[in-house]
Amino acid sequence: MAAQFVTLAQAKTHLRIATAPGHPDDADVQEKLDAAEAAILRYVARSPAGAALVEQYIDDLDAPADLRAAVLLQLGELWRFRGDDPATLALAPARDPATDFAPGVLGLLRRFGDPVLA
Repeated sequence: MAAQFVTLAQAKTHLRIATAPGHPDDADVQEKLDAAEAAILRYVARSPAGAALVEQYIDDLDAPADLRAAVLLQLGELWRFRGDDPATLALAPARDPATDFAPGVLGLLRRFGDPVLA
């Protein structure tokens, strides 16, 4: 399923990629955007209350701003630290061992943990 809460144009703006629509990098950005959103939604949906929130967001096609921010931060992580450059991997922030999310992403996602805040 393609990402629903962040558009490709928003993703490219976040990544500071100034390319016209249809650029060859668009497919790679979209793939990482889809993966970022899936990871974020999977994390939120790990509890019954979180799963109900995710279902609501998908039905409404409208996620809270902090959830969209988490998707963008995770996208940035996937884009910058994609594993093709050992020099940048050394710059990657420490990950939470339980989630493998960077601290900034996890900080936003804690708002959606049990008890889930609406």
